Amino acid sequence: MSYVFEDFELDPDCAELRRAGEPVPVEPQVFELLSLLVTSNGRLVTRDELYDHIWGNRIVSDAALSSRIRDARRALGDNGSSQRLIRTVPRRGLRFMGEAQERAAGPPETVEAPVPITREETQAPAIAILSFEDRTGESGRSLLSEGLTEEISAALCAWRHFSVVSRTTTARLQGSDLTAPEIGQTLGARYLLSGSVRRTGRKIKLNVVLTDTERDHQIWVERFSRDMTDLVDVEEEIAAQIVIALVPELESAEARRVMRARQQNHSAWDLAMLSAWQANRGTGADFDEAERLASAAARLSPDWYLPHSLIAVCRFQKAMSGFSAADSHDAFSDTMAAAKQALEVDRNSWMAHALTAVGELWTNRNHDRAIKHITRAVELNPSAPQLHHFGGCITGFSGDPVGARAFQERIFRMDPVYTYTAVIEADLGLWHMLEGDFEAADRRLARAESWDPSYGRALQRRIALAGHVGDRQMAVRAAKRMSELGLALDRKIIADSYPFRKPEHRELFEAGLKRSGINF
Repeated sequence: MSYVFEDFELDPDCAELRRAGEPVPVEPQVFELLSLLVTSNGRLVTRDELYDHIWGNRIVSDAALSSRIRDARRALGDNGSSQRLIRTVPRRGLRFMGEAQERAAGPPETVEAPVPITREETQAPAIAILSFEDRTGESGRSLLSEGLTEEISAALCAWRHFSVVSRTTTARLQGSDLTAPEIGQTLGARYLLSGSVRRTGRKIKLNVVLTDTERDHQIWVERFSRDMTDLVDVEEEIAAQIVIALVPELESAEARRVMRARQQNHSAWDLAMLSAWQANRGTGADFDEAERLASAAARLSPDWYLPHSLIAVCRFQKAMSGFSAADSHDAFSDTMAAAKQALEVDRNSWMAHALTAVGELWTNRNHDRAIKHITRAVELNPSAPQLHHFGGCITGFSGDPVGARAFQERIFRMDPVYTYTAVIEADLGLWHMLEGDFEAADRRLARAESWDPSYGRALQRRIALAGHVGDRQMAVRAAKRMSELGLALDRKIIADSYPFRKPEHRELFEAGLKRSGINF
């Protein structure tokens, strides 16, 4: 048997990993790690199991295991930040997050590229959310479980990708003996979200399950744990964390459904989901393909906001990958053009408002319009972490570093593995610097470098901070690293790339660069 997931095939008999029919080179121990994870059916594989399966009785270091995990993720186009397919469960082990299907060994299949489109259908499949069961007490229902269910439903509705069955309708089936396919057929829902909550001391623990009702498969199971402080805020943040993890799983499930069907003609919805799945993979080539698919969907359904928003997202992602070396005035101009087109189609596209805000700040240097758009975006979808990212950036450069920190510090409670963690840490370092808290700035910039040693904006801020604290060695090290990365080491170019609204903030930053002792 071989195991198929996304466009990969893992063939244990041939000891081969293939992607779209082409072999992916992996070392034998990396292949053994992948085999164990893929065949585990989504269960947690402990660290002891990993050591035993790969090395047997030999004693090896933790670094050896970390290296194999890194190489396995790289082979699958995954990484330690997104953890799309291989998820780390801290201090316990790993879980494979893909949906692996067994099939008889044979010639490798290829995933066919989308063919000319003939259907305009944009109808999103429905998802039904059942009330979470409270396993703390005897009744199974509580204000906490009902509150969480309501928050999750509201948060998912705000993302707008999927149709959510009303709570009034799902309540009729709560506690019934119907199977998932029967519930799906009754409610007209392709997906079913259910779960349980338990309170243990000051902790809230949740188990969440996403079921494909048509195939009667659990396609996603996740556990969440949070300290219980302010109950209202905790419910909102847990709901956000669940939905942030859930939306890519739904997009991937839809993309896999399209690829399994191997239909001759794709609808606009199919193409949009393939685009979103491709963008979630996170490489430059993937973003190019995702934009191509989104453009095809937009041509088919020009009055639908999602394809236009996806085009803007792809352009933003590509701009971010080279932002440290780019002219900041031009970096997001194509992003803003696509985002504005999405807003012409639908004024309630939260992502289009957010990316228009990014363009207004960096391309037009218009702080007021940027604040207007990001404020509207957060109103439309307060659970999207990227909006708090952009909101912090815009607020900080508009002259309010305290407000910027309030935006961005919340991200890590909503999404502990946020893709742009290094960017956020570097931003927080800048806001602390503007407040004169150089010690906190140093801590944040150190974290940014640990997440991404090649992130040039963090290195620029290191040089400015070094000038204020008199640390010549820090400045020299950061400048050397920038040179190695081929980044501009020019004080004027660096200063001009920071759109400060307040002259005193610009002066503080430029003074740090000047005092660093670096010969720009």
